[in-house]
Amino acid sequence: MMEFLHKHWADGTRPTAAIAGIIGTVSLALLLVTVPRLFFDYVLSPLVKDAYILPEWRYRIFDAVLVAWCIDGLIAAVLFFRGTATRPRLKLWARRTTFLYFVGMAILIAGVVLGTWLRTHGI
Repeated sequence: MMEFLHKHWADGTRPTAAIAGIIGTVSLALLLVTVPRLFFDYVLSPLVKDAYILPEWRYRIFDAVLVAWCIDGLIAAVLFFRGTATRPRLKLWARRTTFLYFVGMAILIAGVVLGTWLRTHGI
């Protein structure tokens, strides 16, 4: 994956800026949707309701990974834009951050698929 990014996307500034824009937009949108829901689920509802039960552990773990993934995406977008403005070729740290972003996305997708499969089997 890192070699693919280096070979195909490291030379041009437009594709790099486009990837940075997409990663940043998706990460910021998900973060802006997720943070108020997390505040409501984990802070506000336990204070207001007497017998409120916190979400299951699988949802807590998913939420934690989702927030970390969104923050990593924002950092990757900033590093991409910064690297694009200064040099047209991607630095190693920008490629690594982008690689971690895509690995995090794969982990989130695998977690959703596994959680759905566990739920359908009653686990």
